[in-house]
Amino acid sequence: MNTRQRRTLLGLTAVATGMGMFTTAADAAVPPPEARQAPVSGYTYVERFSRLSSDSARSVSAPCPSGKVVLAGGVRIVGGGGRVLLRGSYPGLSASGHKWLATAEEIGGGTQARWYLRAYAVCADRPAGLTYRTVPSAFNSNRPDKSITGTCPAGTRLVGAGARLRGASHRVGINSVTMTKLTQRSASARAAEAVATNLPWSVAVHLACAGPLAGQTFHESGWKAAVGPAQSRTAVVNCPRGTKAFGAGMRLAGASATLNRLVPVELRPTRSPAGARVTVSELAPGQAATWYVKAQVICAR
Repeated sequence: MNTRQRRTLLGLTAVATGMGMFTTAADAAVPPPEARQAPVSGYTYVERFSRLSSDSARSVSAPCPSGKVVLAGGVRIVGGGGRVLLRGSYPGLSASGHKWLATAEEIGGGTQARWYLRAYAVCADRPAGLTYRTVPSAFNSNRPDKSITGTCPAGTRLVGAGARLRGASHRVGINSVTMTKLTQRSASARAAEAVATNLPWSVAVHLACAGPLAGQTFHESGWKAAVGPAQSRTAVVNCPRGTKAFGAGMRLAGASATLNRLVPVELRPTRSPAGARVTVSELAPGQAATWYVKAQVICAR
């Protein structure tokens, strides 16, 4: 090869490398970046509530408009005097449409206090990569509390999270639904026996995954402490300006025995202002121990 041919080959190699035609083994091992998406279209916030009564159990669903999919949602228990357990707050999927379902039951012997239930759904046009996952814990009576974690598929992020109980009716309640900040792909659910039981039961975490959505971010409030006679605590977190609220979650801190006597009576995304609101109450008759709660929210354009 003469000098002119060598220079020509070197020049072509440089051009090809600059155009990305050549890759090294190290380059080939790097995974492709997550696909970017346009802002979510068709965002709709739906709210429904059950009747006010002293029935021992009830459920309510917030349905998405025709053609929309459910991406997140929440629940609120109003009244009940600290004698109502949260049994479910999760997406419902069927041929007739999407919805967010909420269920609650009175503890054991019940209460004469009147109460009702609200369900909230965040609906929109279907985003790319939308996937729903349900991950249950073991169905047994091996321990008084259980936690379970689920993870979204690779290339997607968590958009909304919920939980649902099976078994041991009127004895077991959901304590928390927590979204993972570091990876933005996982969520966990925790539940515990409010009344000791030998009946088997399980808790499942429900995940809605997509995207990621345009401008998707994760936010938490500061810790809010419930000290001494305080029997409930509320934490609020807001989305950045120009974004909307999707999934809502919470974090609890305290001794296990203390957490087992807590129930989220409000765990939902909010529309105006966009964000999330969490209220946690102690089950009657309350307790002296101190505990802490944070509110979590997923926001996107």
